[in-house]
Formats: sequence, structure tokens, C-alpha cells
Amino acid sequence: MAEPLAGRRVLVTRPEHQAENLCRLLRARGAEPWPCPMLRLAPLPPPSPAWWQGYDWLIFVSANAVRFARDAGLPARIAAKVAAIGRATAAALEKSRLTVACQAPPPYTSESLLTLPVWDEIGGRRVLIVRGRGGRPELGQALARRGAEVACAELYRRLPPAPESVTRLHEGLAAGLDAVLVSSGEVLANLIAAAGARLRELPLVAPSERVAAQARQAGFEDVTVAASALDEVMVAALQRRLTE
Repeated sequence: MAEPLAGRRVLVTRPEHQAENLCRLLRARGAEPWPCPMLRLAPLPPPSPAWWQGYDWLIFVSANAVRFARDAGLPARIAAKVAAIGRATAAALEKSRLTVACQAPPPYTSESLLTLPVWDEIGGRRVLIVRGRGGRPELGQALARRGAEVACAELYRRLPPAPESVTRLHEGLAAGLDAVLVSSGEVLANLIAAAGARLRELPLVAPSERVAAQARQAGFEDVTVAASALDEVMVAALQRRLTE
């Protein structure tokens, strides 16, 4: 059977700890992944030793939030209910043996999470949003308007790519790239800062319409929106684009 992505060199921009499975899926389809982490993550100290206690809901905004929460001592059994925004986040929670009581419907955004009836009765409840430093404020603001007592646990910070990643990016451009996979708006911004116009003619796969809009605004014309940030979903979207 022919490999659908045979001979295609694909730029993988996920943080290093998240890239292995994505590269494996690409190789299985004949592609040559070109891993080039465009974002580094570093832990921040939690707000308190048992930072998750005393809340009715914990909302996780990303799979990275789950990872750093577990590193910060979050146990598998907690009193609070747990909500996830994206499918990758829900999968990370389930892998950590945390029960997901609520997940955002498509397109898996903060805005779509808020359409669920459970958040119409959140007045007087304590909600903790688990995220990285400088995350989007809209979710917390919306819950506060509905009467919730909202706090944030910022458990990690984002750092620009390492110099060797930027060097490898330019090596990939010199060798010839066929497509780009981006996993977040921060990754895209770092990618543009590192390479700018040299990437804009390549097909780009984004994990959400928000990131896709950011790419188009930056000058990318060939943008495909995957249904989620899950590795297999991103690869399927890439395959459709390159074999259509």
C-alpha cells in the first residue's frame, strides 16, 4: 500500500516533550518529520501546597496545563469537578486518571465551553482555571459575570525557542519543506518571528479557527483547520490537504 505522505518533509513545531508521537504518526504515513520546537515551557511554583483544594470546579485550558498540574502535586482523586476545553486536554486528564465532568463541544474553545448549561448555574461557585502565565482572560471574565468566584493557577511559563531550534528551522527551509504543523498561537508567533515571509507560501495546518485566523492575518494563504489539536487529527487534516 502506498504511503500517503511519502517524500513530504513536514515541519513539526510542538514543544519537544509533545512532538514524539506526532513524528511517529507522520513517519507511519511516509513523511519525513522535521522537528523544530518553537516553544519551550518551564514550571512555575504553585500558589500553595494543596492549590487545588477548596474549589467546586477546576478548568484545564490545555494538555500542558494538565502536565504541569500533575508535576505540581495534583492527585488523581480530587473533590472538585473537572472541565477540559479541548480534546487533547480531555485525553491528558483521562490519561492522568482524572474524571472529566465537562468538555467543550466543537470547535473546542473557551467560548464553546461556556455554551454548556452547567455554566448557567455557576453563581456562587468557586472556579479555578489551570493555565500558563499570561493565558487568555476571557473565560474567567465570563464566569465572573455569571457570579462565579474565579481564580487562576498559573503553573508554567512560555519561553521562546532555543537558538538551536531556530538554526534547525533555517536548515529545514534550505532543505525544502512541504508543510507546517502549528499547535498554538504562541508557537505560530514564534515561528513567524524566526522565519517570517519564508514560510508563508507553505501549506499550514492549525488546531483551531482562532489560530488559523492568526495565520491568515500574518500572511499565510494556504491554511487548513484541523478539528482539534490531537496528533492524529492534525495528521489527518494534513493528509487531506496534501493529497486532495
